[in-house]
Amino acid sequence: MWKYLLFMVMICIHIQYSLSFDEPIEYCDHTTPNTTSYDRYFKAMTSIYKITGEDGTCLPVHKQCGWPRTKQSGTTKLPLFVLSVGLEGAGHHLWTEIFQKPIFDCVWTNGRHYHRDVADGVPRTTLQAAYQGFKESFALRAETGLPPCKTIYDAEDSFPTGAIRKAGRVFMRPDLVHLQAMDGILFNIKYLLILRNTTDTAMSALRRNFFSDIPMELRTVEHTLTYVEAALRKVPCHKIFIAHYEHVLAEPRAYLEPLSQFMELSNEAKTILKQRLGKPGKLPSRKAHKLDQYEECKSEKLTGAGCYQKVHKIVDSFFIDRSFMWPTFAGDGFLVEDVLSKQ
Repeated sequence: MWKYLLFMVMICIHIQYSLSFDEPIEYCDHTTPNTTSYDRYFKAMTSIYKITGEDGTCLPVHKQCGWPRTKQSGTTKLPLFVLSVGLEGAGHHLWTEIFQKPIFDCVWTNGRHYHRDVADGVPRTTLQAAYQGFKESFALRAETGLPPCKTIYDAEDSFPTGAIRKAGRVFMRPDLVHLQAMDGILFNIKYLLILRNTTDTAMSALRRNFFSDIPMELRTVEHTLTYVEAALRKVPCHKIFIAHYEHVLAEPRAYLEPLSQFMELSNEAKTILKQRLGKPGKLPSRKAHKLDQYEECKSEKLTGAGCYQKVHKIVDSFFIDRSFMWPTFAGDGFLVEDVLSKQ
C-alpha cells in the first residue's frame, strides 16, 4: 500500500510540472537537428500540412530541436514505452511489423488499458486502476519466465475501438491522461502519432464494418480526435513523433534518422530498422469499396461506385468542416505525392 501512496504523490508532483506544446524550448538542447538526414522527412511533412498549416502541431518544434534524448534522473533506467496513437484504419499493422524484435523487446497488441468486465470494455477510469493494468501485464510476462521488457511498443490499441476489435466499440482506447501521468515514474513514455487522411481512414473502418451506421462513426471520430488533440497538449514535443501513412509507404527511408533519434535506438537496432524501411510500399488507392450496407445508399438504391461517392462526400464534408479542432491530424496524406514528384 505504501508503495502505491508514494507512486501517487510522485504522480501529483509530476503532473504539476508537465509542459505543453506552448513550452517546448525547455526540452530543446539548442543544437540544430541534422537537417541533411531529416530533410526529406521535414519536406514531406511541410507539404502534408500545406493547406491546414503547422500551427498547433509539434512540427515547428521538431524542425528547430529534433528529438533530444530523454533525461532520466536516478540510477535505474525506466523502460521505454511507445504508444501508437491513430484512428482505426490509419495503418497500425505496418508499424507493428516494422518494430518487432530486436527493435523493441516487447510488442504489445493489447496493453491492458481496459476493464474487461464493464460493458464492451472501457478505459480504466482511475489512475490506480490504470497502474494496476500495467502491473497485470508485467505479472503475465513474469509467469511465463520471460525477462522484464526494457522497451515496449503498444502496437494496436487503435482509437477509438482498441485492440479488441469488434463492431460498435467506441470507448476501448488508452487513457492518455493516465498514461502521461506515469511518464518518468513507471515508464519513459513516447507517442507515435499514426496519421492518415481522416476521410480515407474513416472510409476504411466503414468498409470493414466497424460501425453499423455512418453518423455514429462520424461523431465517434470527431470526439476521439478532439480528445486526443487536447490530451496531447500536456505532452512535450520531444515525446511525440508524427508518422504519415502514405509518406511512410512512399518514402520509408526518410524515416530512418528521425525515428532512430526519437526512439533512442542503439546502432544495432538502427541497422535492423534500416533493413525494414527498405523498398517503398504501394500507395493506397481511392477505389470504390463496397458500402451498400449503409442506409444512406439503401434509401436511394445506390450500389457500387455511386454508393461509394455519396458516402465519401458525406464523410469528407463532415471532417473538412471540423478539421480545425484537430490540427495535428488534419494533414492530407495524398499531398505527399505532389512533393515526391517535385524532388
